[in-house]
Amino acid sequence: MKKPMRTLDLETEFKRLEELIAGSQSFFLAGHLNPDGDTIGSMLAIASVLRRLGKRVRLFSQDPVPENLRFLPHVKSIRSSLPKSRFDAAILLECSTPARGGNLEPVLRRCRTVVNIDHHKTSESYGGINIVEPHSSSTAEIVYRLFYNMNVNVGRREAACLYTGMVTDTGRFHFPATSPRTLEAASRLLETGFKFSRINDLLYATKSCESLKVLGRALESLEFAAAGKLAVLTLTLADFKRYGARSEHSENVINYGMMVPGVKAAVMFREEEGRISVTFRSRGHLDVSLVAKAFGGGGHRNASGCRIKGSMEAVRGKVLSALSRLLA
Repeated sequence: MKKPMRTLDLETEFKRLEELIAGSQSFFLAGHLNPDGDTIGSMLAIASVLRRLGKRVRLFSQDPVPENLRFLPHVKSIRSSLPKSRFDAAILLECSTPARGGNLEPVLRRCRTVVNIDHHKTSESYGGINIVEPHSSSTAEIVYRLFYNMNVNVGRREAACLYTGMVTDTGRFHFPATSPRTLEAASRLLETGFKFSRINDLLYATKSCESLKVLGRALESLEFAAAGKLAVLTLTLADFKRYGARSEHSENVINYGMMVPGVKAAVMFREEEGRISVTFRSRGHLDVSLVAKAFGGGGHRNASGCRIKGSMEAVRGKVLSALSRLLA
């Protein structure tokens, strides 16, 4: 397999992480709030390899693992309570800042080294080791390359986790971040023999009743702005209560807004307790991460998000105004 090219700085950071893993015994792993397939898949794959190396590992997610990802191996090892012990290292996955993973400070203060692994350009270099590679399709792709450097023989279960991360964060290898390196890595993972068709079926051809009802309600709310270039979807707390649904049941709903001809960007407002979760999508060179970052969030050029305190009306007004300026 042809070795992926990286900058000297990333080569150095990868090497430092390899040395940290070799010289450490205990690890704390965490991903971002409202975890997705890339965060969970990457976390589980790293944990599996670390355990095979004889390391002690604790996995944490402040928010529950979504139902559609609970088929992943050893997913029940992810806890929602913070440990009180000390660790040699903390590895944060897809967290542009430590706060993106929730209230992690009490644990991070008890870790000798913090490692930041991310593929979002808005990620800050807060770690003692920072492997931030915006040109990678997913964090799972970066983790795969780490394993390659370490000469790790990836097992079927680890491959299933990494594939889940790649396929979900690329929209089934549809998004522009998908590269020849991505497809080559996925191909190598398939060679391990895990049942990738079953994973695709569970992720994309299986929907709960709650998810379908939330999708229907979101489509009912669909409206357009900026002369038809912006699709707007809205989900309230009352919508979720009505269908007995949770936030995870609205995952990928925003993509339906991008299906309308003439739409250049889509935004979805999801009401939470005391704040609004805002998700952005766009096409081509339209950089919605600029808007997300302006409101304390981040992400990719074509896929970003943020959380804003305030009422639905106030948040919608501010965000739609910023998006209208961007589209203009």
